[in-house]
Parts: sequence; structure tokens; C-alpha cells
Amino acid sequence: MMNMNTSMTSRSMISVQASCLWAWLALAGALLGVAAPARCADGTWVATGSLRFARAGHAATLLPNGKVLVVGGAAAVAGAATDTSAEIYDPATGQWKLTGALGVGRSDPKATLLNNGQVLVVGGDRGEITPQSLGLLGTCEIYDPATGTWSNTGSLNTPRDGFTATLLANGEVLVAGGVDNADEPLKTAEIYDPNKGTWRYTGSFGGARLLHAATRLADGKVLIVGGASDDDFLAAIGGATVYDPATGTWNGAGGLYTPRAQATASLLANGDVLVAGGFDDLFYNPFAVTSVSYALTDLFDMTGHWSATAPMNARRYAHTATLLSNGEVLVTGGFDLNTSTELASAELYDVSTGTWHAAASMRDARQSHTATLLADGRVLVVGGYAGNQPLASAEILEPADVPVGTITAAFTGAWYDPAQSGHGLFVEVLSGNRFQAAWFAFDPSGKQQAWFTGVGTYNGNTATITNVVLPTGGRFIPNFDAAGVMRNPWGSLTFTFTDCNHGRVEFSSVDGYGSGGMNITRLTQPAGLACP
Repeated sequence: MMNMNTSMTSRSMISVQASCLWAWLALAGALLGVAAPARCADGTWVATGSLRFARAGHAATLLPNGKVLVVGGAAAVAGAATDTSAEIYDPATGQWKLTGALGVGRSDPKATLLNNGQVLVVGGDRGEITPQSLGLLGTCEIYDPATGTWSNTGSLNTPRDGFTATLLANGEVLVAGGVDNADEPLKTAEIYDPNKGTWRYTGSFGGARLLHAATRLADGKVLIVGGASDDDFLAAIGGATVYDPATGTWNGAGGLYTPRAQATASLLANGDVLVAGGFDDLFYNPFAVTSVSYALTDLFDMTGHWSATAPMNARRYAHTATLLSNGEVLVTGGFDLNTSTELASAELYDVSTGTWHAAASMRDARQSHTATLLADGRVLVVGGYAGNQPLASAEILEPADVPVGTITAAFTGAWYDPAQSGHGLFVEVLSGNRFQAAWFAFDPSGKQQAWFTGVGTYNGNTATITNVVLPTGGRFIPNFDAAGVMRNPWGSLTFTFTDCNHGRVEFSSVDGYGSGGMNITRLTQPAGLACP
């Protein structure tokens, strides 16, 4: 309701499938005590696994285990306005899988990671507009990552959409504003107590608003800024107000130089808040509404003072703004009302200079999507609208200024020497700059197959594994006994890559395999880990 626009090469080596790689990983991981993979680089957008269901106006949450929960949204299924499904993205594999479904479909819900690691999903729109109701939800659900299941919790006192949800320093959740089922904007706010699973009203702010932005400040207070005073988008708001959890009261805090709705608000490392973009309606008459989106940005500091800063390169709303680990703010996509187009462009705000510079454009133009900062510093963008159709695509921004050949998660896969295609290696790039490899070959006598494996570290374009082992003593099921497996010292491996598809491995064995080297070429690449 709140959206205005609604090769693998075949060789004699082994017929390697991507599934073979992950099957080996499970075995090698068990032998070596290795946790799952992780990081790639920045600066280029790389497609990653697609959602099981296209969606826009959904919610995305980074879980404590580094995975991302995506829930609800407008669905691309015929006749369905909202989606009950939820999906989990694993950055280690670049893949999505379904998890437990919501009890009710929700578009534009708000999701908040609680201090106990569970996720609270609040309100939204179930897409069932009637003359009596807009179909807004007051119900709330809790997701438990440990079990992948949902449970009901206390309902909002007022069903609402177009609101904000903010985690407070004490672990409670503040929900503010929005519009109710009677199509009336709200000035009320509610607090969720995770210990009791209940909601209570807290002080009301001065004027009703929806499609505003909310940010928890460094002192624990919450800044509410901008928005619209009705859901026909006829009166954008410039004013700001601050909520004090200690007293449960709201106080005026100045406002934007230009009123606008659906802007983003990002808390910077220095404690300031950057408000970017948004839109306003210039005038209204019975025959036409003329709207404009903005590139404008404003700064709010801890003294309560507002100042204008450099505008973005593009006018946009329904975009995302993500604070990066280096302190910059990444803005992606959105919609430009002036040209009636979704945007693929992205840009970065440099706090030290107060200026914007262009970042690499996304692969897909999109608005009403989500952007999530992953634990390794990459940014995951998911779904959204393009031409009023929800998207299933997802992409990741990999780090910039990385020299060619620098090892990233994209190096994961099968490698071989085309001149000696009867054997080859599996490589897996792990979290913590660790590097796992297994070489499937034959012993020097040529009498039996052998495989040796190990985990080392990588830096730049080089990976070194000093403790490679040759497992022996295992028997096929049902007679397998882990206690009987011997991890015999084999030697060391050193990998040097010239790019994402070519490199060389040097080896030195203490187990009679000698020493030497071999040029290697990529044979397979798992889906979702394409080279930049």
C-alpha cells in the first residue's frame, strides 16, 4: 500500500559437479575441524543466488550467525499481494534456502533483531483492502534462528503500516507513527517488552506522520525525521522530534531544510545523522498530483543542529542507505519521480569531505529493496521492484581496489591442469583468511588413488598450507569408524593466482611424493560466487 509504484568443462579427470565440491567439503571439514567459508572483495556488483520467491517491500535482518533472514513482502505469485515465506541467505555458499513460514503474509513489515538473537516482525499490510479496512496488521511474530520456526507474540495496540521500528539500548523496541486501518496517520508510539511479549503506548509526538525515518542516536535517544502527514503524499514533513526512553517523552528537534518523505537516516561514526533523498508533492488539484524526488542531504548533530551537506548525484527515494565498516555511507537504487524510473546507480558519502562520489552501478535497477551489511564488510542487496514487478535477484558489492589475482570467496571451486586432466584440486576460501584445499590424485606407484588435504592461510594472491595430511585407514560404510582414520603428514602446498581463473600450485612432500609445481586453471565455480 505504501509504495507509489506498485561449464562446467567435461574432462577425464572426474565428472565434477558443484554438489561434489560440497560433499567433499563436508568430509574434509569433519577431518580437519573446519567451519564454513566466507569472504569476497568489494567494488564490483556480483550476482549471488536468487530468492526462491520474488519479493519487494520485504524486511531483511543480519542474524548473529552471519546469515541473512528475508521475510514477507509483495509476492510475484498470481493473486497474492503478500508473502508468508521467509528465506535464509548464507554468505558462505551464496545460496538461499526456505525457512519456516510466517503465520500471515505481510508486505512492508518491520523486522528487528532482539538482544537474544531472535527476530521480531511487526505489522505490515496483508493486501486485503475493503471499504472498512486497509488490511493492516497489528499481529507480531518472533523468529528463532536456532529452530527456524515462528511463534506469535503480543499484538500492537494499533495496527499500522508506514511506521518505523527501532531497537532501544535496553533491548525494547520502539514503534512510531504510520497509518491505521481507517487511513488516518498516527502520532502514537508503542514499546515492545521482549521479556513480557507485550506492547504499551508511550508518549505521542507532536504531529501525525508516516513514511518517516528513525535512528537511534549515540546517547540512546531516537530521532524521528521527515515523513508525510497523510497517505496521499500531499504534505511532506520537514520537522524532527526526539524520543527519550528514560522519560518516555518526545521533544522537537528542528528539521530538514526541505520537507520530504521516505528519506533514509544513517547514524555516522561521529554521532551525526545523515538524512538523504526522499520526495515531496509540489501541489495538488483534482486532476493531477505533481511530485518530485530529491538528491538533497542534511546532517543532524548531537547538539540538535541541522546543516545542509552536498547533494547526492541522483534524485531518489525508496532507496537504501548502509553505513560501511570504513565509515562511508553507501546509497543504492531507488526511484526518481522526475523521470519515473527505477535506478541501478549507487553512490558513497565520504564523511571526512562531506561529498558524494559514484560507486559501481548495480546489475539491476530496483526500488523498495533491502541492503544488508554482511559480517565480512560486503553489502547484500535483495529483491525490490522493477517496472512494478517484484524481483528475485540478489547481488553483492565486493571490495574495490583489489589487485587482479587477490584471493576472494570467488576462487572457491575445482581447479586442474588441462595438460594433466586425470587429477585435480578442490579449493575453498574460508572466513578468517583461511584457505582449504584437497588434491585428488594417485600415489607415486600408480597403484591406488590418493587424496591429501589441509587448511592454511591466504594473503593477497598467495595461499600457503603447511600441514597437508593424507588420510588413510577409513573403510566404506557401514564399517566406517572415525577413530580408525589416520591423518598422515604429507607436506605443504603453496598457491599463487594470476587472476580468478588461473594460477599455480607448488608442492613439497615428506611422504614420498617429491616436490614440484603445476599450472592450474579453473574447472568449476559454484553458483553465486562469480568472479568480479
